[in-house]
Amino acid sequence: MKLLIIYFLVLGFICIRDLFKVKNFDDYVVAGRKQSSPFVFMSLMATVLGASATVGIAARAESIGFAAFWWLGVGAIGFWFQAAFLSKSVHDLDVRTLPEIAEKTVGKTGRKLVAFIIAVSWIGIIAAQFAAVAGFIGLVLGHNAGTQSVLITAVIVIVYTLLGGQLSVVRTDALQFGILTLGFFATAIYLFGGFSNNTAAASAGLATFGNFNLLNEKFSFADLAMMLFTVGGAYFLGPDVISRNLVAKDSSTAHKAVIAGSFAILIFSVIIVLLGMWAATFAPNATGAAVNPLFRLVSGALPLPLAALLSIGLLSALLSSADTCLINSAAIFGSDILNTRRISAVRLLVVAIGIIATFLALQGKDIIGLLTMAYSVYTPGIVAPLAVAIIAHKKFNIKKSLWYTGVCIGGLFGLIPAILASTAKIATPAYIPHIGIAISLAFAIASLKRK
Repeated sequence: MKLLIIYFLVLGFICIRDLFKVKNFDDYVVAGRKQSSPFVFMSLMATVLGASATVGIAARAESIGFAAFWWLGVGAIGFWFQAAFLSKSVHDLDVRTLPEIAEKTVGKTGRKLVAFIIAVSWIGIIAAQFAAVAGFIGLVLGHNAGTQSVLITAVIVIVYTLLGGQLSVVRTDALQFGILTLGFFATAIYLFGGFSNNTAAASAGLATFGNFNLLNEKFSFADLAMMLFTVGGAYFLGPDVISRNLVAKDSSTAHKAVIAGSFAILIFSVIIVLLGMWAATFAPNATGAAVNPLFRLVSGALPLPLAALLSIGLLSALLSSADTCLINSAAIFGSDILNTRRISAVRLLVVAIGIIATFLALQGKDIIGLLTMAYSVYTPGIVAPLAVAIIAHKKFNIKKSLWYTGVCIGGLFGLIPAILASTAKIATPAYIPHIGIAISLAFAIASLKRK
């Protein structure tokens, strides 16, 4: 607990310092657009290594084995496509938010439409991050992730984001990425290097965990194909990853960071999956409660110093995603929907969106479910049409009615199944959002007319 307090004090010091450095909207929302490649890379990694890439993947590894690797594996594919087709073009548009890209390439109505979809869907991601951090704090405090843990989490993240904005996020991301890298790698070396005090684990080889097939009876090629478009699409053109592009000092810096990040997340995916599989084998869930594999490692399988290091690394991963998503959502709502670039207005929106996300987190939805629901709304409606618009910019004119139709229909194919699942508990075929992706892509291509 003392270590957590020190950790929060360090983050607080950074944010308070940056509070006095924030002079304008650019400082608060895009960190002045002057960050170097190492900082952009570390911020990108800290952002994507959040709830889905730590808590979520470890839980999946326990249930479907090594195939859980694909949660970040498809992210790497999304990054490769982003680097090939979007990174330089997006930065050269000189925008501050992702919906502003839609205005530059399609028109003002496109900006409003894209902003509305993002503002609605990304609240679910923020809630997922809150739920993940709450689970961790609940472990430290000795109780389940109930109301108290969620509220503590919300206050920490909202206040932390409120003060320094994106300027502080980039600074603290570098620190948090260093801590989480050290924590995860040190834990893997301890558990798989024969140093564990668990006699059976120390003498066991990797073969103990079964096969390492990337596909199995619990995760088929069809599952991978669907994940590639829904989850991979958010890595290709998602507000959080694109926001790292926008803080870079130039397009080359943004491109280099995405390329480096695409290979780095593959390494992290393997390590996190192995940690989850180790916990499933040698630290099984004996309480009957839904305790995440990484939390079980922290609470019993590791010596105290290493448990503390992994704890802070895990907390760093969770917080670094939460604050990024929160500041991006507030900036989009303020700049693109309310047409204001006053810092005070964006700060108020940070609080308002944080409160709504807290309410969602208190509903107790599982982390992967929240993330997938948000992705399924965003990806069918925006990713394909906006990617087409960016790539075609300056080469083609866009027939706006067709482009908007594709966005609306694609979004509905993601939104309707999500609503049915969350309210009426009615399951729909998993391929429904993919039909939306195909439709929105077809309309986007049909909207192009060569200049």
